[in-house]
Amino acid sequence: MNSRILTVAGAMVTAVVLAATPALATESVKQTAKDGSAPPSGAPCSVGKGVTVCFQKAGDVIWVRDEQADGHHAVGGWGFGDGETDVWDYECHDYLGPAAGWTRCGWSDTIGESRTITFRGIEFDGSTPKLNGDAGPATGGKAS
Repeated sequence: MNSRILTVAGAMVTAVVLAATPALATESVKQTAKDGSAPPSGAPCSVGKGVTVCFQKAGDVIWVRDEQADGHHAVGGWGFGDGETDVWDYECHDYLGPAAGWTRCGWSDTIGESRTITFRGIEFDGSTPKLNGDAGPATGGKAS
């Protein structure tokens, strides 16, 4: 009987500790974009006032173009979720500005064959996303 009471008491303590532990936030995986030419014709794109982002299936490339010389930098955020949040698993940061035109980040080692991703453009002020309406809508694409 005593061992049964101790087992139940131990289970209750464990449950309280687990319930009181906050969920750990996951840090996004970030890349700095490199100069690029342009995404291929017909690539799915998320077009916003401040940033345009496209996905190239062959090679799993995220293309980013900063549309405004406003002191913010453009980011192509993407993940395997449904796009209903502004938190992304992966980010392609374009620090080169509008004069550079298109920039790109390659994710072929991250996106599995035939996986579907959701992506969109986001403006950042330093390391802070600017949710100011200049970003494009969440858009989907499927890897080849």
